[in-house]
Amino acid sequence: MLRRRRLPDGSWSELEKVGSLPTAEGQVLSLGEELAQEKVKNIQKDLLINSLGSQLTQLKLDIITMKGGGE
Repeated sequence: MLRRRRLPDGSWSELEKVGSLPTAEGQVLSLGEELAQEKVKNIQKDLLINSLGSQLTQLKLDIITMKGGGE
């Protein structure tokens, strides 16, 4: 990508190259990294949901036991 900078006197500088456009291979690698990160996030969410479900089930059983409903 090319750009010009505004100089203090108000004129424009010469064109300068800024970064480069990603190649197809670079885009694929970048998307692959993003996909892997999203998969890890989803696994962490699933683990949290399962953990909270187990805790909720245990609390319900504790309440039933305290009320004497287990007898």
